Amino acid sequence: MKKFAVIPNIYKDPDRKITDKITEMLNKNGIDAQTLSDKCDGKELSEYDCIVVLGGDGTILDIAKKAAEYDVAVAGVNLGKIGYLASFEPDETEKLLLINENTITEKRMMLTLEYRGQKFNALNDFVISGKRASKMISVSVSADGEPSSDYNSTALIFSTPTGSSGYNVSAGGPVIDPTLDCIAVTPVCPHTGTVRCCIYGKDAVFTVKNISSADKEVTISVDGGSELPLERDETIKIMRCTKYVSLIKTDKEPFTKTMVRKMKI
Repeated sequence: MKKFAVIPNIYKDPDRKITDKITEMLNKNGIDAQTLSDKCDGKELSEYDCIVVLGGDGTILDIAKKAAEYDVAVAGVNLGKIGYLASFEPDETEKLLLINENTITEKRMMLTLEYRGQKFNALNDFVISGKRASKMISVSVSADGEPSSDYNSTALIFSTPTGSSGYNVSAGGPVIDPTLDCIAVTPVCPHTGTVRCCIYGKDAVFTVKNISSADKEVTISVDGGSELPLERDETIKIMRCTKYVSLIKTDKEPFTKTMVRKMKI
């Protein structure tokens, strides 16, 4: 790997002190490194062998999804609180020099949402919920064409293994090894207390229909960001994405150790 892009976070590194230090270090060691804007698109990222992203999980997640479109690996430098997606801390940036063609990359599964003729990808989750947080909604879910369940809850989470340690686990769902391929469906505050999270295989295709009463405003959030309105009786599909996020790893730290170190679980 000889061509690196370095993506700064203007909020966590406003004077670009850490960003410039990394770019200069890479260039001094024979690596062609350039600093790009955090607003760059996937096509621009496709010109590089590795993308170094500074920031918290939100920043890394956003860039990683763009890079995944062109199968470009991402190395996250943690400037956030937890940095679950990051492989490097600010005092470990010299390890970036160890990255080469033989460096370990973890393939992380994403989900795809088919919505009104468009497709949206999520590395963490899609969350269907009421526009007013305390309102109960009702959605009907079928998996692979077979009826699965009608959920009456404040929200319904479709999570990847990577996203399982976020909203999913807060709602009582399991933490899943992020290198696995499966889909967790977790209701939030279900009306019936016996309803629990279900884990489906990687190839499950979900059809979701909003069956809430007409006075309920229902939305779909994509990785905690953009919110898409879901009208009454409108149907969407959620499935495994054909693209994978590639995260750079310079060591073989097991998933369980990462969880204890970063998530205190």
